Amino acid sequence: MRNMISACVLAAAAAPLLAQTTGRTMQLLAPVVLGQTATFGMTYPGTAAGSPYAFLWCMPPFAGTQTLTVPGFTVQGLLRVLPASSVASYTGVLGGSGSVAHSLVVPSHPSFLGVAWDLQSVDLSLSASLVSLADNDLSLVVSGSPPATMNMVPIAPGAFLMGSQVTPLDVQPYFNQAVSQPVHAVTISRAFWMGKYEVTQAQYQAVMSANPSRFQGPAYPNAGNRPVERVTWFDAVAYCTAITAQEEAAGRLPSGYVYRLPTEAEWEYCSRAGTTSEFSYGSSLVCGQDNFNFSYHSGVNCGIGQTEIVGSFAPNPWGLHDMHGNVWEWCLDGWDGSANYPAASVSDPYEPASANGDRVIRGGSWFNNSFYGRSAYRFQYSPSITFGGIGFRIVLGPVVP
Repeated sequence: MRNMISACVLAAAAAPLLAQTTGRTMQLLAPVVLGQTATFGMTYPGTAAGSPYAFLWCMPPFAGTQTLTVPGFTVQGLLRVLPASSVASYTGVLGGSGSVAHSLVVPSHPSFLGVAWDLQSVDLSLSASLVSLADNDLSLVVSGSPPATMNMVPIAPGAFLMGSQVTPLDVQPYFNQAVSQPVHAVTISRAFWMGKYEVTQAQYQAVMSANPSRFQGPAYPNAGNRPVERVTWFDAVAYCTAITAQEEAAGRLPSGYVYRLPTEAEWEYCSRAGTTSEFSYGSSLVCGQDNFNFSYHSGVNCGIGQTEIVGSFAPNPWGLHDMHGNVWEWCLDGWDGSANYPAASVSDPYEPASANGDRVIRGGSWFNNSFYGRSAYRFQYSPSITFGGIGFRIVLGPVVP
């Protein structure tokens, strides 16, 4: 079968052809980073089950497309790898799941940094005499990990239950919401990195040449290590865009990845960090676990009336700090305005926002009481309004449509 697929590639012709959709889509499931495991996948229609397949790769990358002619076969799609230098790998037979994935351990040797190639799938239906090529390819470049100074924590793909089942609603100590129900299964299908801390004033100042924060100056010791606040959603997005450009110029940006705000689902996934309780600490939030105003679980006023230095409190099980207080954190999503979550399972959910529609904020702040800091608690805010209790943290994650 490998020889047959290789022969198909060598039969490519140079004549252009209009693109033809085949329903096969290549996906990068884990980034190509020195010393780590990259994962490539493809989704395909159920009718392709039983077909032998291969992932074709070429080095150097091929920017164009070519037709493929195979005597005795009808060819669907365009060839997006260079025939003369293509190799067939990751061969197998497509199953009934509608997706297939393969992994590659990227050597940690620095000589691999910057190595680039293209990857595209091809499969054969022998009974229908049909060759089908994926509708896209993966243009891949080996990158380095985020620099240690950016304090990014690797987050593996996985699944979790999003939302809170606490009932009745609006009763202490949790004060649950209808918009946090029903609890539903969410799959995060692609690896990413999450900021260990909220973005600090010093970090923001270094990139944006400005510091809008309320809690700065001599009255607030170590202000540079406190979270930046009084930033709009647009300010946070602009910061992410600047970091993306900086890291791309330095050759450290993985293919298909950008610095951005976390989606709401990514945020809750990280806040829970594998837990199912209302807080990553357990069923309660008490003074000394994060920076918030009042604990409904202990009946004690915890407030210090200001932000605290990031990392002042113990991390959650995934090594992330201040997920239950300090400052609210902007998410990428718009506020969908619906009364409830969907009941069905979803994968990588994201709610696009209108130009000036409300955005999601998560995590509570120094100003708020304990129930606002729950992993499931959701709130919306105008993207152009600032407040001394709203900041953000960043992710290095796959591009979101």
